[in-house]
Amino acid sequence: MVDRKLKRRDFLKLSSVAAAGVVAAACAPQPQPTAVPAEPEAPAEQAEPTAAVAEERPVITPEMPTTRKEPPMLEELVKSGKLPPIDERIPENPAVVAQRDAIGVYGGEIRMIMFDPVWWTSCYDIIVERMLTYSDLDGKTIIPNIFESWEVTPDGKTWSIRLRKGMKWSNGDPVTTEDTRFWWEDYQLNTEVMSAPWWQFRFGGEPMKLEIIDDFNFKVTFAAPFGNFAAHLTRWAQNDAFLFPSKYLKQYHAKYTDQAKLEEMAKAEKLETWVQLFNAYNINITWGGPPHTVGFPVLSAWYVVDNPTEGLYLWERNPYYYKVDAEGNQLPYIDKLRFDYAANTEVTKLKIVQSELDIVGQHDVTMMEYPFYKENEPKANYVVGDYISSMGDRVTLFPNHVPFTEEGVLDEGLYQIVNDHRWVKALSMAIDREEINEVIFYGTARMGAMSPMPASKYYKEEYGQAWAQFDPDAANAMLDEMGLKRGPDGMRTRLDGSKLTYNIEHSGVRVGPAVAKITEMVAGYWREYLGIDATTKEIQDSLLVERKVNAQVQCAVWHADRCTDMLLHIEPDWFIPVGHQGQGGPAPKWADWYVAPDRTAEGLIEPPDEIKRLLDIFDQMTAVVDEEERVRLGQQIFDYLAENPLEIGLVLECPAPLLFNKNMRNLPKPKSYIGWDSYGLSTYQPSAFFYEGGVRA
Repeated sequence: MVDRKLKRRDFLKLSSVAAAGVVAAACAPQPQPTAVPAEPEAPAEQAEPTAAVAEERPVITPEMPTTRKEPPMLEELVKSGKLPPIDERIPENPAVVAQRDAIGVYGGEIRMIMFDPVWWTSCYDIIVERMLTYSDLDGKTIIPNIFESWEVTPDGKTWSIRLRKGMKWSNGDPVTTEDTRFWWEDYQLNTEVMSAPWWQFRFGGEPMKLEIIDDFNFKVTFAAPFGNFAAHLTRWAQNDAFLFPSKYLKQYHAKYTDQAKLEEMAKAEKLETWVQLFNAYNINITWGGPPHTVGFPVLSAWYVVDNPTEGLYLWERNPYYYKVDAEGNQLPYIDKLRFDYAANTEVTKLKIVQSELDIVGQHDVTMMEYPFYKENEPKANYVVGDYISSMGDRVTLFPNHVPFTEEGVLDEGLYQIVNDHRWVKALSMAIDREEINEVIFYGTARMGAMSPMPASKYYKEEYGQAWAQFDPDAANAMLDEMGLKRGPDGMRTRLDGSKLTYNIEHSGVRVGPAVAKITEMVAGYWREYLGIDATTKEIQDSLLVERKVNAQVQCAVWHADRCTDMLLHIEPDWFIPVGHQGQGGPAPKWADWYVAPDRTAEGLIEPPDEIKRLLDIFDQMTAVVDEEERVRLGQQIFDYLAENPLEIGLVLECPAPLLFNKNMRNLPKPKSYIGWDSYGLSTYQPSAFFYEGGVRA
């Protein structure tokens, strides 16, 4: 039995002292003695963690309202002729956001923070608009969004898509199939700009065929059945796929603008080629960032009007936004957004207690700080939400199964160790998940192995429990069987007798506020119980991404999203090597092979047969039209991984205590999934959020 030196109650007290210290720093003009407050409210210690999710509600196609109503913020612009009237700004068939708690009130601003001075890593879900989306009423039904409708042939090969007639970009340019043609022919198929189309658009072994029918209708045909294509459309936003603001971007493309002029423009911006110039102006609106965000046409509810200093972005309502509520009021209800850089969690906590934030989202909250949130809730302007995390605190360790040295060559000795399945099993069984749950999550989490979420139709109980029992004796026996001997100092050596070191690298709050503490605990378990010289290191995210892509990270950390039925079946990236080499996954080099247009190209590393079999099963999941068959195939992958784990999960399910301004309404229902799977808050229609009375608390 392990002697846990830091008990749950002790940790709560320590956390309370820390929280009180932040409050004192924020509010007191002079330093004051701080008494230890009473323990904050926390989830009941005896309560059994549950897989219950928000109650499903029927998805009903809303009726189209007969009138259109202007937001007050735009009325004067319309009267003065500076803006067309609403009937000329929105589609003939706008998207209707209905079945909300209430018809909203216009006005106000949402203030949020980012943990990066450039990228909107904490705020993307507020401004992203996807081609299709999942209904938040049941989390299962795919519904129209940017696209008005879609149809598929019985063989799953040909998909017909309809755009919304009269839809416009935020600068007033019409949205037509010319934007689709430009994206495909002048971007995806242009080898000067893209080396090859994304793998989804090459599914079946060759590029898909695009057929433009008219200004608002097009078809795509794949070389092989692509029965799961609609689910992929729920992940792609404008400027990801199918819709680029072509009129705007043609100014920076050599096919439409004199190349010599473009090269001069590039030189003025200290760029070398027109392609670099084009890419600089072709903003990924989901993640954003300078230098040309201001003025970039979007389809989102708000658009950037100013970037006055690094890390500060000011947004206003998009007058051409394509959604209305059930009474015909043009959305959004909220007039403005403010994204502001916060250097670390302490800055965020200070802003929280000073009531300077209106949403603290899934990237920025953690159950580790739950006492702090609850303790300050009565005194500040927020409420703590009751949601289920599908990322954030679902911390996962990713041993790299094709590890490279710092010199950029395969680490043969570590490769041999990591690809013995006993290695991952032993590391997993040496982790005291119960202690992590008590110390970090106050006993609120459901701990377990890397697997689908318990509410998923792919889930089996054996997936969540596989090799997740704390059993250092069994773990040591496995390492002994592998021939990893202990030296005189009790630390293990590699098979060749050299010192066995193992380093966990992570990017701290970029992944989650609890990550640093969890990795310290895990490295300690491996040193104490297994005799592995384990260390952990936090480095800047962009550098860590580069190291992951180069396969130089021995063990990476990410959150285990892509774990619900909204996303698991199209992006099982953390389970098998199908993409996202710069974040997590079992082996970036194997993922390079999977997504490569030519898998025989020099430099690629072909996975072993057992991994290629998993990738083949995923291809079958992508192809089939029948959902039951897709689940059956997916469970074949998880059956294998339960017996032969490639990664190490810690948390099956954990609360997500998002913070919202007390006056904010139309929020997600309690127990809703919040994370990358739901595209954060995007699935819950943030354009329909509003402040009661039109002002924040």
